[in-house]
Amino acid sequence: MSFWFERLIEYYDERIFDGSYELKFKDFFFKVLSGSAQGILIGVLPSAVMKYILKMFGTAQWALDLSAILTLFSSFIPLLIGLAIAMQFRMKALDAGVMAIAVGASAGSVKWAMAPAGFVNPVTGVKLTAPANVYIAAGAGDVINAIIVAAVAVLVIWLVSKYLKGFGAVAIILSPIVIGGGVALFGKAIAPYVAYITTWVGDAVRLATDLQPLPMSIAIAMAFSFIIITPISTVGIALAIALSGLGAGAAGAGVVATTVILLINSWKVNKKGTTVAIFLGAMKGMMPAIFKKPIMILSFLVAAAISAIPVAIFNVQGTPTSAGFGWIGMVSPIQSMIADGAERDIVTHTIGAFPALLTWLIVPAIAGFVVDMLFTKVFKLYTPADFEQDM
Repeated sequence: MSFWFERLIEYYDERIFDGSYELKFKDFFFKVLSGSAQGILIGVLPSAVMKYILKMFGTAQWALDLSAILTLFSSFIPLLIGLAIAMQFRMKALDAGVMAIAVGASAGSVKWAMAPAGFVNPVTGVKLTAPANVYIAAGAGDVINAIIVAAVAVLVIWLVSKYLKGFGAVAIILSPIVIGGGVALFGKAIAPYVAYITTWVGDAVRLATDLQPLPMSIAIAMAFSFIIITPISTVGIALAIALSGLGAGAAGAGVVATTVILLINSWKVNKKGTTVAIFLGAMKGMMPAIFKKPIMILSFLVAAAISAIPVAIFNVQGTPTSAGFGWIGMVSPIQSMIADGAERDIVTHTIGAFPALLTWLIVPAIAGFVVDMLFTKVFKLYTPADFEQDM
């Protein structure tokens, strides 16, 4: 009994993130990416899936309140990124909280300004009797900046644990102030420069897509067909560069193309639960099988290139929050057909049911089946057995 108790203690001791943790680049890199993907999906998915369903209930107060709550999730994305990355490293509650503070305060999803005396709070209706900071939560902020700040926070927490014993008995006071506040100030300082780079990349993609819609649609679809089976978040990339319009439609088509080929082969060799999980969005769970035989990625790319053609023909568009989803929650298909309110600034063209059926189901399904048949039966580059994977 004592033997197993000691082994259990060792198990958890090895995984506590403190000065004894052996921080290796590969481990660090993939845990930051994995945590970022988890945080982004938690923040984006609820609102993306439910927003049009809730509209069916009109002005019912509970529906309006739930919609507001789920929309607010997106402003919590930086906090969720910090927390999810902290969980990846198995940090203590104090360090996890510090991570969330540092990332959440510096990513731009919450902004603040000094309001003068006499300013009327739009929520409470109360006038300020003296100047005070007013905080506004809107959007997800700069996701790339959030990831950078989170990575820096991990390093700072590790260094403090290693060389300053984690501030010892005064950690509960110093960690939030020195690490949380200090890293957040650093993140706020670099935010304009990171935003400039990401905005430039997003503008360049949009300009290229406007000038060459078919080649760029194919290129974007192929890129996202690959990204969806890596630790990198497709939604994160789309949010980071504000991928919208035709580019967002192409990104969704690329995700669908990969999903089709995974479903075809998983159905033949895996448990039905694994196949259902893939359909619901767990494509990244297939990474171990795919990277054992990377030639399979070529089939995703070819299917994505074909699936992008109707995107360019029908001018299928989307938003940064719909770009990386594909069939997940039917977010990309729905967004290509409906655009309300502020969405009309970036979705300037919507499609009808028939173009949507062709773009999101018929063409990707045919492309997936034909490409998979060529790769398995004609070129014999892989077999369904190569897709065996437990989730």
